[in-house]
Order: sequence, then C-alpha cells, then structure tokens
Amino acid sequence: MSHRPYPSTDRALHQLDRHDDETGPLAEPRTLSPIEQRLAEAAAMMRAAQPSGSAMGARLRAAFQPRPEKTA
Repeated sequence: MSHRPYPSTDRALHQLDRHDDETGPLAEPRTLSPIEQRLAEAAAMMRAAQPSGSAMGARLRAAFQPRPEKTA
C-alpha cells in the first residue's frame, strides 16, 4: 500500500485525531518506604566507600614494583 496524502488539511487532521495515541496521564513517582530509603542510602554509602578503579590500579602497580635493595 503506497502513501497517498489526504486531499485536504481538515481530513488529515481528523485522521490524526482518530489515530492519535491514547496515553493517559503519567503516574506520579512512587515514594520509597522508610526501609527502602535506608537500603538506598546504605547502597550509596557502600558505593562511595569502594575505591575507584584508578586508585585500585595505583595500588596494584605499587604492589608489583621491585623493592629497592638495602645497602648497608
């Protein structure tokens, strides 16, 4: 089936109104319960406490560096 434009603007707008997506109002964001809030805070604290990738890489590089020999 090929595309055929409507002969008039009114007819085109009428068809668009007929086939327009019927979406209802958006739902309000759900509030977290006190337990869910505490879990979210704990997860955020755990993520913040983990060392970043660059810090971890620096620690690994430092761990595998040859130790300077003692000259005494």
